[in-house]
Amino acid sequence: MGLIAALAVLFVLALAVAPAAATGSSPAKLTKAGWDCIVVFGAVHCAPPGGLARVLSADAETMTFSVFGTTDPAATQAPFRGTELIIHADLFQGQPCPQDPPSMEYTYLLPLLGLDYYACHHYDSAF
Repeated sequence: MGLIAALAVLFVLALAVAPAAATGSSPAKLTKAGWDCIVVFGAVHCAPPGGLARVLSADAETMTFSVFGTTDPAATQAPFRGTELIIHADLFQGQPCPQDPPSMEYTYLLPLLGLDYYACHHYDSAF
């Protein structure tokens, strides 16, 4: 399977699995299950177990975060805002992000967070 085809499969799986995993969940529940939850730009972003370390070391090709409308990573109740898909800059091909109003484009995270990734927010983000 080619790299582009593999990324497309990962993207589709991330969209199908991540929202279901977060249904009825909270940052506290995900943390208890081994997820890493951190505050980024006023919202809690939760990565699957080991995911945050892979992103910080630039080892992850893609990662999907569950995003909650709170600044408390220990919150037991928080509105689920949606998911955020990030793609390593080496693999990003300029694709649009129609789920991310108002820009409808991926956000380059290097100048914002020092991470060489592009992010597509599957909710109305500030970027």
